[in-house]
Parts: sequence; C-alpha cells; structure tokens
Amino acid sequence: MIRQIAKELKNYSGNVLVLTHHNADIDAIASSIGMFHCLKELGLKVDIGVSESVSRTAKRISKDYDVKTNPDCRKYDKIILVETSVPEQLKGVKNLKVDMIIDHHLPGKLADVEVKWIDPSFKSTTQMIYLILRELDVPVDKNLARLLAAGIIADTKYLRIADVSSLETIIELMKKGITIEDSMGMIAMKPDISEVVACLRAAKRLEMYRVGDLILVFSKVASHEAAAARSLVRIGSDIAVVAAIKEKELRISSRGNSKILGYNIDLSEIFKEVGEAIDGSGGGHDLAGSANGKNIKAADNAFRLILKQISEKTCKKVKKL
Repeated sequence: MIRQIAKELKNYSGNVLVLTHHNADIDAIASSIGMFHCLKELGLKVDIGVSESVSRTAKRISKDYDVKTNPDCRKYDKIILVETSVPEQLKGVKNLKVDMIIDHHLPGKLADVEVKWIDPSFKSTTQMIYLILRELDVPVDKNLARLLAAGIIADTKYLRIADVSSLETIIELMKKGITIEDSMGMIAMKPDISEVVACLRAAKRLEMYRVGDLILVFSKVASHEAAAARSLVRIGSDIAVVAAIKEKELRISSRGNSKILGYNIDLSEIFKEVGEAIDGSGGGHDLAGSANGKNIKAADNAFRLILKQISEKTCKKVKKL
C-alpha cells in the first residue's frame, strides 16, 4: 500500500491541499506537516488546511507554518485528507472534495475514495506519513524528526499504548539526532482556564453506572468534551463519555482505560453506531471514540445506546450508582 501511495504522489502536479479535521490535534497537524514536506520535495505547491481550527495543544508545532482555516477546495488540483474520513469533522471546508485519504481510524463516509491508505492497526497517522517519506527517500532533518516523533508520542498517550512498530519508528527518528524529551517538550502544555472549568463541570454533572466491574460515567459540557472525558478516566472511571451540545451540532467524545480491552470493547466500533444515532458519523480508536451529528437532542439516547452496548459486551446488567 505504501508503494501505491508513493507512486500516486509522484504523478501529482499543480496545487495540492493537505487537509485535516476540525480542532486539529497533534497527530493531525504533525501528519499534515509531514505530508507538506513530502510534496514540497516532489516539487509541488502545497498548502495545509484545517476545518474550523487548530487545537491549542497543536498550535505550538504549527506556528511556523501557514495553516489555512476552512479552505476552498476548488482552488486546488488535488486534495489529500489526513487523520480523518468523516465529513462531519470537515464542515467548515468549502466545496469539499477528496482525492486521497491517509488515516489510522476506522473508515468514515468519505472512505469510498479510490486512492486511500486507511489502517486502524497503526497507533498514529504520523507514523504512516513517516513511512511514506521513507519510501520516497524524502530527507527528514532534525526539526522534522522531532515534530514527527511528537505526533506519534501524542497519539500513543506518551508511549503508554505504543506498540513495537511505533517504538521502532521512534528509534529511527531518534537516530536523526533527537531525544524523546525534545519531542515531549513540544507538546506538553498546562490546560487553560476554560479547559479546567469544563473538566470540573463534567465531574460535577456526571452520571455514574456500574456494569460488572466496570465504572462508566456520562456528562455534558459546553466545550472541551475530549479533555473532560480524559480527566474523568484519570480520576478513576473505566469509560468516560462526555457530550458537548452546540447550537447546530452534537459532539460526543469518549475515553477508556486498558481494562476494557479485556472485554473486547472497542470504543471506535461503538461510536460508529453512536454517529448514526445522532444523525452524523463516528469512529476513533479502541480506547477513544467520538461522534459528531446534527441531532442536538440525541445525547441521552446516545448515552443509553453506549450503556446497552457495554452491557452486551460484558454480559452484565447496568446498575446506576
């Protein structure tokens, strides 16, 4: 597959847009920048684009690049989509079209594009981009190596869920003269006040359930739903689900700890159904599922669906705590 992607890229000409999802995280931005350098080396004119915004944590690694917000796809000859194949995560983009997808999530509604490399076995899209750079013999200097390592580190939860393949890639990048500490320093940030408030409100408003020996919590906030879900797992829940109800959109984010893998629970699979239930789409990873939809009144129904799925997976009844 890598060779096929590399061959396709060699045939590209004209202006190319490397596009990623709303509130682009570190993996999304690192992947985009890696592909930007790849296409520049092939002699192409390239822009990086995001829908709506870059996340606060990713702004530090993107500060030296001109990242275009809500670009118009009609201005480009080719569009390469990285780190997503879900249209609901690209709502701000004008005249959306896609020519190629590179992603490590489960396939979304845009995945019917002919040229794609979608492989959920990878822990990060950044690693996939690095393998493409290596296949095309694109030079990776110390600065780019540090940034690519940051993308892998971020999406492997600071290497806590890294697999052998991820670690092998990190070692290759370290041979460029970087250290893990360098890359971690690029992405380590203290949360801002709004994020802290969202996490505290999520804890204050949560509903708690027990399914067998698993503790599930559900909550609602105005923003920072992913950060809130992470915080609820850090304080002891096995699965945390947090919804952010916007004016025209419902966003639901979840996080789980490694304990749930013993029950064959995959949050990305569950959130594909959640996406449909809220008139949108969803996916993610085994320990991190998310969904976006236009049915802003469907949060409680989505919560019930998740409880039902977990109950069926564990063969245990749901008990409210």
